[in-house]
Amino acid sequence: HKRGGVKVDGPPRAIQDRATAEAVATEARDRPFAVTAVRTGNRRKGAPAPFTTSTLQQEAAKQYGFSAKRTMRAAQRLYEGVELGEEGPVGLITYMRTDSVRVADSALAQVRDFIAAGWDARYLPATPNVHKSGRGSARVQDAHEAIRPTDVTRRPEGLKAALDTDLYKLYLLIWRRFVASQMAAPEYETTTVDFALGRLLFRATGGRARL
Repeated sequence: HKRGGVKVDGPPRAIQDRATAEAVATEARDRPFAVTAVRTGNRRKGAPAPFTTSTLQQEAAKQYGFSAKRTMRAAQRLYEGVELGEEGPVGLITYMRTDSVRVADSALAQVRDFIAAGWDARYLPATPNVHKSGRGSARVQDAHEAIRPTDVTRRPEGLKAALDTDLYKLYLLIWRRFVASQMAAPEYETTTVDFALGRLLFRATGGRARL
């Protein structure tokens, strides 16, 4: 976390090259990692925004190891429609090429009703969560909504038999993120543990969800 009182992630950075990193490893190697401080606290983390094209690709890569091409191929099929028995082909998600996190009022109303019916009242905020686009938000193309289920009442488990593995995984990701985007901000009990080794300070952090 720090070397000689200077943070590793700076600026300025305490470790800026391989030689320094190797020197730190050598310095730490023979020292006991004894706990020198423990702190606990509480933290509230904002509800995540619904997916845009880029954030969907990033999360699918992180969760499933999908390439961007594989993610978009599955998203295209979910958007164009999947055969659902007597219903015929049904588009399960909104348009998958978007930079916007905007959600239609009708979809907001539906997901809030869905959360109210399925979870404790603690999980539904008093008013809808409003999310803002990230960097370059002034240039965001807002013609399309965020990527979301066309009908949030279509739970992933109810569609599993109709979807192949890639489609099911991606729909599950999109559905969960959309529902979470309109839930109350989660609260965490945080713990920070320090290990001071001479000039070196190592830090471990963790959190446990309360809500």
